[in-house]
Amino acid sequence: MSSNAKSPFASCRRYFRLDRRDLAYLTFIMEAYEGLATVTTLEPKETLVSITTLPSRSAELDGLIAALQGEITLTETACAAEGGNCHARQP
Repeated sequence: MSSNAKSPFASCRRYFRLDRRDLAYLTFIMEAYEGLATVTTLEPKETLVSITTLPSRSAELDGLIAALQGEITLTETACAAEGGNCHARQP
């Protein structure tokens, strides 16, 4: 593998804001899809989470996130650094 090639084990991380009351639901659903992704709460007061998966599972995660966005308010954000300097991603 060349030094420019991305490792198949490198993680893909996305950031989301959601309503605090939906955090347990999001975590429960992600855990039900064993091995798909992990949810980490970065800012509990603002309910900022990161969702991390492998590149090989990112399409499956995209589908699940789209389905969840039909059920709960789940807004993707761009983060300059974990836990800080986050803002809503522009469409």
